[in-house]
Amino acid sequence: MVTVDTGRAAYDDGVPERSWEVEPGSGVGPLRFGTSRGELHALLGPHRAFRRSPASDLTDQFEAGGLMLTCSEDEGLHLIEIPDPDGVHYRGVRLSGTVTTVLAELRAAGVELTADDSGWLFADGAVGLYTPSSEPDARVEAVTMFGPGHEMTGEIVFFPAGSEAMPPVSSYVVTPGTGVGPITLGMHRDEVRRRLNGGLCFRNAAGSREPEQDEFFEDHLTVRYGPDLLAVHIYVNRADAVLLDGINLMPTHPLTIEDVRPLLIRAGRTLAEREAGIDIVGTGVEMRTMGPLSSGYGPLPVACVAVALQP
Repeated sequence: MVTVDTGRAAYDDGVPERSWEVEPGSGVGPLRFGTSRGELHALLGPHRAFRRSPASDLTDQFEAGGLMLTCSEDEGLHLIEIPDPDGVHYRGVRLSGTVTTVLAELRAAGVELTADDSGWLFADGAVGLYTPSSEPDARVEAVTMFGPGHEMTGEIVFFPAGSEAMPPVSSYVVTPGTGVGPITLGMHRDEVRRRLNGGLCFRNAAGSREPEQDEFFEDHLTVRYGPDLLAVHIYVNRADAVLLDGINLMPTHPLTIEDVRPLLIRAGRTLAEREAGIDIVGTGVEMRTMGPLSSGYGPLPVACVAVALQP
């Protein structure tokens, strides 16, 4: 394995402190956007994987420097997060230390800054500074870099309940190849919103590679759309029951995904294990967990049931 100067974790071993320059759209230090997840594992070594949300890609947190890297199958690395960003620079400015000092030095270097809910953005939304508060002595606790097409340049938009929305339900029935409850795969976004109880989306900027999706909090659903704004994925994020063949795919604690597996096998379903979930073969239905099934933490609960169009 190649040895990489990854940061503070290596200092105690006598490795020189890192000196990484942020290059918006390209990466930072040895990390390049577009690198495959497998290459990053080989480069950086031990890690643990987790999901930030049931609908998100897996993020790997590496023992080396605490780096958190997120990849997708089609794009590779598209999100870099560096906690405790000692040795990380932009235009020669250190991005660690007190927020007041870092912002002043960036402005002196001609960098335009925009405040957001968790800190500050610059380089047209390609780089973010996370700070826990607006106090003058607050420190920059992390630096985040967004890959091309994933810059933080959009806006959050709230929308009301639809004209055909019914009161939220506590359980859903999954129909493979068709949809979940009142929402069908292939349904246009306007029709989806008419049938559900309002929510929010992130209005992406032109050219964004971020998915178009709506979060319906009262219905506990996330719906993701293709380029034509037709539903291609439906995620059930919470429910008392999500039923397929009369089997609850999302049982409540203390039951786990391992309690559901034998029920599906007995029902004649073929299963394919994924890193953080189980596919029900031929249905487009996946039971997702928030971490790998082999995480060492024991059997994990089902965090989400995802239903997708079949190719």
